[in-house]
Amino acid sequence: MNRLEVLSADLAAQVHRATPAKRRAACLAACELAVAKVEIEHPLVDSALQQLRVGRVFTSQEKAEIDTLTEQLDEQYFELQQTAEKGNATYADHLRAFARARAVAALSFAGSDSREDAADAIYEAAAAVGDDKREFFAKINFALK
Repeated sequence: MNRLEVLSADLAAQVHRATPAKRRAACLAACELAVAKVEIEHPLVDSALQQLRVGRVFTSQEKAEIDTLTEQLDEQYFELQQTAEKGNATYADHLRAFARARAVAALSFAGSDSREDAADAIYEAAAAVGDDKREFFAKINFALK
């Protein structure tokens, strides 16, 4: 069982059956929505989105750079979580940091051609967009058609 199956077994099955081009389209839609939702601006994010738009698979170095950014954002999230627990930051602050880290993690997975990575990219992007996932699932389903 992959993580996407936890959110939607039907969507996970669609991703698994999709052609590589449809999987890339779904990953791009998921990542664009997640990045827009969390309002992250970073040259690495912009570059990764551009590469996804033209159908490029990330090199190992590009993926490593995105993974490093994800780790930095995860660290910020964990620090804000601890700060919020002490009452020095809000719950919303650390949730925003979590969402930014998940959006960048989605990009990392999306830069691959594997079915499993596509499912993980969509799962991570879904975590970034918050609780109301109706628009998110509609865009992913449209991309997979």
